[in-house]
Amino acid sequence: MVSSATARTGTARAASPVVLVIVLLLAISAFQVAAMMITPALPSIGRRLDASPTQISLEQSLFFAIGGLTAAALPLSDRFGRHRMLAAVLALGVAGSVLVAVSSSLLLFDIGRWMQATGVIALPLSYLILRDHVPADRYPLYFGWLNALNTGITGFDGFIAGRMTDTVGYQGIFWIAAAVGAVALVCVLVAVPATAGVTGRTDWTGIATLGAGVVAISTGLAQSGEWGWTGTGTLVLLGAGLALVAAFVLVERASAHPLVRVTHLANRRVWGLALIVLVGMAGFMGATALLMPYWAQLPKAAGGFGLSATDYSLAILPGTFLAMCLAPATGVVARRVGWRPVLVAGTAAAGAGLVALTLTVHATVPAFVFAALVMCVFAGATMTAASGLGVLFSPAESPAFLPGIVSVMFSFGSSLGFAVGGSALARDTVEVPGAPPIPTEHAFTTTFALMAGLVVVTAVLTALVPRVRTAASPA
Repeated sequence: MVSSATARTGTARAASPVVLVIVLLLAISAFQVAAMMITPALPSIGRRLDASPTQISLEQSLFFAIGGLTAAALPLSDRFGRHRMLAAVLALGVAGSVLVAVSSSLLLFDIGRWMQATGVIALPLSYLILRDHVPADRYPLYFGWLNALNTGITGFDGFIAGRMTDTVGYQGIFWIAAAVGAVALVCVLVAVPATAGVTGRTDWTGIATLGAGVVAISTGLAQSGEWGWTGTGTLVLLGAGLALVAAFVLVERASAHPLVRVTHLANRRVWGLALIVLVGMAGFMGATALLMPYWAQLPKAAGGFGLSATDYSLAILPGTFLAMCLAPATGVVARRVGWRPVLVAGTAAAGAGLVALTLTVHATVPAFVFAALVMCVFAGATMTAASGLGVLFSPAESPAFLPGIVSVMFSFGSSLGFAVGGSALARDTVEVPGAPPIPTEHAFTTTFALMAGLVVVTAVLTALVPRVRTAASPA
């Protein structure tokens, strides 16, 4: 975090709440195009770049790990201004999208993806910008609209991605991401009010320590399937990562301007919500963004459904579309009953849906689709509720603190899901002539069960969240 010693004057341009929400939706969608439209294309990307599912899962794991590190730097927006920080990550995302679109090697692809990953901060920045510029009684409704993009742009973005992958190639997805990002950048510069920043020092040591630790842990988990849990590389990376995370806590305690105030982390509202998001996102993203596209597009001879990217995206469209539509309704419900009941009910239902999905892996495509629909709809409600509680529980003296932590856990949880899922798949593979090894049918079943277990554990963990009276106020 940064010191608030001396405020700088910012330009406060008036903005209609509706216009502001539309612009923020566009800014969030610029990241979501890059983050979520890639899902149906993952098998195609692996074939094009000669990368195994384990290598792709490592790339995705590091993508979300870097996104989490960026989200951890959310308090820097108190110093540099939310408007300026949002514009910066949009510009970096556009450059990354162009690099991915033109790359023909896995290394350049990875670098471009890591540049895109910084856009994960667009969502929590938008929450804070919205909080600063709309009436408190309208905040939950607008909040729900913004959070709808956490589960996809409309659901049809997945169909477009699948169709594009089957026709012009996955590169088209990233040209779309670059175009959306460029338009969003212009709109943010024109329509989002500039905010006053504060002078102070930045905790670069804390950022570097946390970043190195998370990347080491993500890489160690993702590679453990190939190296083995007792392999030298796995043990070194996991040991170094845990040591760096521990060092981060010590650095923050000693810092005069910490990135994270360690005293806040002792509050059950903070660590309980953070743990729920971390474990829940690991199970949800591991299942929906890694296992489902690979399993559905796996040839029938290998045990999968043998769907094309287009057919797969159509199969999951009902779930993603309904999740997007219900996110605003979640905000309305929360105004009446509070965010906590929404979180508890949504997590329990999402866990049941993922258990059903695990049991229908070997069933018909319609059964698989229905189970996925139930899981996606209620997982969307859960993510909205977790984000709402992040704003509600954040300390008054540091409104960016808990939304930042929640965003970090969304990203780190996603990274964990890809790392653990990729590792589990890599432990049981078969060789395919002229192609990277593919996971066996048993590997998919086991890994689906593992992801379901994580979401069920998350449902139990919701008991850690204290009861609150209302969700109407953003803080």
